[in-house]
Parts: sequence; C-alpha cells; structure tokens
Amino acid sequence: MRQYAAFISYSHADTAAVRWLHQRIETYRLPRALVGTDSAFGPVPRRLPPVFRDRDELPASGDLGQELRAALAAARCLIVVCSPHAARSRWVNEEVLSFKRLHGEGRVLALIVAGEPGDPDNECFPPALRWRIGADGELSDVPAEPIAADVRPGKDGRRLAALKLIAALADVRLDSLVRRDLARRQRRLMWITAAAVAVALVTVGLAVYAEGQRRVAERQRRLADRSLEFLIGTFNIANPATENPRTITALTVLTRASRSARAELADEPAVGARLLRATGEIYANLGLPREAERDLRAALARLPASGEQRALTELRLVRVAFDRGDAPAAQRAIAAAAAAVPARARDASALAASLAEARGQANVLTGDYAGAVRDLADAARRREALDGDQREALGGVWMNEAIALVRLHRYAAADPLFSRAVATYAAKFGVDHVLTARALQNRAFADFENGRVTVAERRMAQVLRIYDRVLERDHPAVADALVLMGRIRIAERDGPGAMAVLDRAAAIYTRLYGPTAPSVGDTHFYAAEAEAASGHTDAALRHVAATRSIYDAAYAATDPDQVEVRLLRARVLAAGGRAALATTACDDALALQRRIDPAAAPAARAGCEASK
Repeated sequence: MRQYAAFISYSHADTAAVRWLHQRIETYRLPRALVGTDSAFGPVPRRLPPVFRDRDELPASGDLGQELRAALAAARCLIVVCSPHAARSRWVNEEVLSFKRLHGEGRVLALIVAGEPGDPDNECFPPALRWRIGADGELSDVPAEPIAADVRPGKDGRRLAALKLIAALADVRLDSLVRRDLARRQRRLMWITAAAVAVALVTVGLAVYAEGQRRVAERQRRLADRSLEFLIGTFNIANPATENPRTITALTVLTRASRSARAELADEPAVGARLLRATGEIYANLGLPREAERDLRAALARLPASGEQRALTELRLVRVAFDRGDAPAAQRAIAAAAAAVPARARDASALAASLAEARGQANVLTGDYAGAVRDLADAARRREALDGDQREALGGVWMNEAIALVRLHRYAAADPLFSRAVATYAAKFGVDHVLTARALQNRAFADFENGRVTVAERRMAQVLRIYDRVLERDHPAVADALVLMGRIRIAERDGPGAMAVLDRAAAIYTRLYGPTAPSVGDTHFYAAEAEAASGHTDAALRHVAATRSIYDAAYAATDPDQVEVRLLRARVLAAGGRAALATTACDDALALQRRIDPAAAPAARAGCEASK
C-alpha cells in the first residue's frame, strides 16, 4: 500500500490554502544534517512521502468511500485545514473521526486559516477535532488539544506555520527546521559579500607583508579601516530599518557597491581598485560583460602602470572578451597583462600559468584549436607545479583543453581530460555542484558530437538532476542543458521527447530575456528539426519562421546564422517531400553564403545536397 506523509482534510472553500500547503510540504527538503536520523516513522528522508488530498466533491452517500478510507489508513498524520466552513463540513468531521479511530489522537494536526477556536459564532474546529473519542469509537465529552499552526494575520504566518507541520510530519525538532530556513534565506545574499571578503584578505595579506615597516603598516591599517567603512556603508543600504529587505535583490546591492566604488575612494586608489576588480568579476560571473568591463577598466585607472594587480585585472578582461567572442580585445588584454608583470613578481609562476591559459582561450576565438591545445596543456603543467590547492583552476584548464580537442575531432584525447575535470570538481566541491555538472555537460556534448548519443543522454540526465538540486528552475544553465538534451533526442528520432524539453527551455529563456531573444530563436531552430523528424512539416516550418524572425532582429543580414536558418528550411521542406521549395530554399542559402564568405560556399552546397 502506498504510504502518505499526511492526509489533508478540508472544506473545498479553503482550496487555495490547501494547494499552497500541499506544494510546500511535497517540495520541502529536510536539512542534510537530519537525513538518516531516527524518528517515529523510521530514518528521516530528504523529502517527505507524498501528501493525499481529495480534489473532488465527495458523493452524496453517507460513506467516505474505499479510496479515502485506504488513504486515511496509509497516512502518517491527518492535517485538518480549519475554518468556519470546515467546522460545518460533515465530511471533514467524518474524516477526522475515522482517522482517530484508526490511529488515535496524537497524530492529528490543525492549520487554522480562518475563524476562531471556541467562538460559537465563528468556530473553526470541527466537533471531531474538539473532542477526544471514547473506547466505543464515538466522541466523548473530554476536550482534545490538537497541535495547531495558524496562518491568520498576526499569528504564525505561512512560513512558520508550514515548518510547524513539516516538523510534526517528519518527527524532528521545529527549531532545527527554523534555523535551516533562516540560513537558507541568508545564503541568498551571502555571495554579495565576496567583494568585501576579497578586500579583507588582500588587506590582511598586505599588512603581513609590510610587518616591521611602521610607515607601511600604518598605511595598510588605514586601507583596512577605509575598506571596512566602505563595506558597512554599502550594506547599510540594505538595512531593514531604512528599506524593505524583501525588495532588495543581490544585483541591487552589487550595483550600489559598484557605483559607490567608482564615485568615492579617490583618496584610496588601492582600495578602490580592489573593490572594482571584485565587482567586475562578480558581474562577469553573472553574465553581464558590459558592467564587468566598466568596473575592471575603472580599476585599471586606479592602478600603477605595472604590477601584479594590474596584470590580474587585465587577465580578467581576457575572460570578459572571451565570453563576448571578441578575439582582438582578448589579445590586447593578454599583451597588456604580460607587459604589466614585474620582472621579479612574487607570483610569477601563477601569472605565467594564467597567461598561458589566456593565450589558449584567445586561440579558441581565432579558430586555432591546435594552438589552443598547446597553450592550455602548457597552462595545466604550470598549474600542477604550483603550491596550494589548484584543483578548481586545473579543472577549468583541462575542460577547455578537452573542448579544443573536440573542435579538432580528437574525441579519444578529449575524453580523459573531461573525466579528469569532472573528478577534480567532484572531489573539491562534491557531485552536486554547478562546476561538476558543467564539466559533465561538456563531456556529454563531446559524446553527442562523436555519435555516442545514448551515452550523451545518460550524462545529460545526470546533469539535469544536479541542476534540479542546486539551481532555480528558471536558471539559464538549466535551459542550456535542456537545449542539448533536445538535440540528443532529435538524434534519437524522439520528436515528442525533444519537443518536451525544448518547450521548457524556450519558456525559461522567454521569462528571463523576452520572446525575441536569440536564445529563444535557437530553441525554435531545434524545435523545427524535432517536428520535421516527427513528420510535422507545417509545424516545423512555423518554428523556422519564428527562428528567422528573431535572427533578423538580433543579427546582421550577413551573419552566418542567417545561412543556417535557410539551410534548415531547405532540410524541413525536403523531409516533407516538397522538393521544389527545398531547392529554392537551398539556392537562397547558397546566395547568402557567397555574399558572406565565398570560401564556405562548398560546405553550404554539401549541406543542401545532403538534405535532398
């Protein structure tokens, strides 16, 4: 028999509250520290068993019915959603009475959503909840004292009320869940302090280095005090006494910190430079290259013409240029970083490794994948020779080297590097980490490119499980993974399966970036292939038209993607038996390709021939 964490008994007038409660219980993850510990229901699980609630009006008969009685018998606890409607409901009263007969009094819980216990005119407790049952199974005159959570205004509120009920369902201490919930909410903004931590660490490092030199030590003390003042001033903006903290986002605080660092600290350029480099790096990690470059260049304006800090800032600009696909900018930043390295730099070996990695990334942008493999292998060797924990950096170098090898179709050489990157990230951060998942995703892409479609699908299923545990459902990384899974299913000729994940990816991109974003156009591109594989030519052509509309607005008329969408239309028409129209679409694609890059026309012609 299926087991339930709870049976929710309620009047259908309270359906909205029940839906919220049902979703909250079934999606709640218990703290890892409690998982596996003993409880009255056995080892505490990561998630509670399902919750049962009746979604339809009960029949007009005098009996609850076999299904509801079985569910009551299989439920750990009964949750009664209490309101004046519930107090008057014959069926709620019957469910409470039946549960007590099966399980006794101790596992009946109450959630008050309206009314007032004990108020004759506004009673919210059904009779079977107010009184104990006697030995004969009928209600006695002995008052019952149910455990009650209360979401009425001025009472527990939804968050605490739900935690009270979950604690009872899992048989764990309420304060353990409250502390975990508070910690989770605080972690959402903790990453904002990364800039402050970086400044503090740099300041402490400088103070240690300058120990014994009174004048330098005094200067470092002033830097530390100024950095701390800046930090406190920044986070005072988010003080609940002056502004509603629920309306402040992490990006809001970051933007305010960046603006303050650029406008202030003119008398402390070293502090300003470090703060701006930190905010620039955070912007880059958030996928905001324009803001990242702005702050990094503002940091450069505060730094001497040479020095390790200048070299590190220029190297961060290389990564921003790489993310933008701007090879000339990357090469300029590499040259500037190399020129800024002092002759006797304290971290000369680490800087040399970073420069080798940057050259490898620039080679990827220019299409020199053999050069990229060479430079990235050099960077890995240099990293391995460094002291300290280099695992995160090494994982990134190995993964980028493997990606370059995939571009050269050297899959056998790439696979061990992907495997090493995955193992390294998992050892440092754990399996359930974004970096581990990203390395797995790149490995899956390599498998897909190599024709190992089944292996790729298995790896992507693991990636999506990790993302489900560590990322929000609307995170763009989730959408990217869904697009790759859609392409894999297209290759397996699973059109419906491909459309399911591509539709979800498109929905995420649309919510994040709007319906005309290029990433939405990409999902339409692959959806066209999926529909064509299923024989739905007209549906596929609608997706082709949507792709072209978005690409026309986002890209120049001579962008290579404009050729690809025309070739896609030709393939869809050919697959649908519309040969004449397919030929016209091919001619259109070839004409555009000759205008963009005549040298690539033979490849486009081969694509046309393959579609016939």
